[in-house]
Amino acid sequence: MALQSNQDVISSAMQEFNKLLNQQDFTYAVISEKDMVTIVDDWMNYYLSFFSQKMSGDQQEQERAMQKLQEELRSSANPFLDKYRAFLKSL
Repeated sequence: MALQSNQDVISSAMQEFNKLLNQQDFTYAVISEKDMVTIVDDWMNYYLSFFSQKMSGDQQEQERAMQKLQEELRSSANPFLDKYRAFLKSL
């Protein structure tokens, strides 16, 4: 039960994180690539912290779920950062 519950939490977190990424409009405030990486890392840490409280099961199950969430957040963040790098190069 904890495995499915944790997968639901991960899915929910990813939906919210992808909404956040999709809302970003690069044209209003141009910041450096390094600063954008820092911002995205901060967002990821926030999501990990917030959604860690919703994980269930024993400590090992929770740690596995958190690792999976971290991997999925990173896999969504990387294309976003690539898109931002391309935007900076187009300026």
